[in-house]
Amino acid sequence: MESINPITISEVEAIDRRLTQLQLEREKLVAAGHHALAAASSASPLHPANAAGMFAYMDGVKGLRAEKLGGNWEFFREEGVEGISNDQLKVRVLFANVNQACGKPHPKARSRKGAGSERVACGDMFEAAGLDLPVSVVKFHGDYKTYYLMVDQSGAMELSLPVVKNGQFLRCIERIFLIEGGNLGEAEFSIDEPSSNPDLDVVISRK
Repeated sequence: MESINPITISEVEAIDRRLTQLQLEREKLVAAGHHALAAASSASPLHPANAAGMFAYMDGVKGLRAEKLGGNWEFFREEGVEGISNDQLKVRVLFANVNQACGKPHPKARSRKGAGSERVACGDMFEAAGLDLPVSVVKFHGDYKTYYLMVDQSGAMELSLPVVKNGQFLRCIERIFLIEGGNLGEAEFSIDEPSSNPDLDVVISRK
């Protein structure tokens, strides 16, 4: 278990230094985010209302894999959750559309995170009792830390380590700001998972 001492990294040199420790590169993470943004922009008024967010989620995951698979980074697919994993570092990276990245408030997912997300991320947070200022600690599942590449509608992106609880990012233990957003149009990320149950396993079998 670790005490929660939130860290925000926004200086260029510090960002690159921390990403190097995680065996990641800012350019590749930003490129993965651009996969998501490009997919969201392809949604038209003829698509379902949740199309932009769905497309962004699917191509955000695809972008992570396209930009980073190889070396110590492998496919991660567990509990209905998808991304990439580094077993050497015991680090995973998933994708999420958020309301606001690189801002003062902690980001919120634009759709409810499922039970699988809580099980594979750092979902257990404990509060010390009997103190005026409780000390929070987090238990990481299986000793893995699960980061999210978080992308908002303006194109701002951060790589952050959240506590996932009750279907939402409760707070972030670490935030690494990757790129500020700009005016990218009016794409609406109404949902960032492919269904209302983001941890639903779809099984197709022969008759």
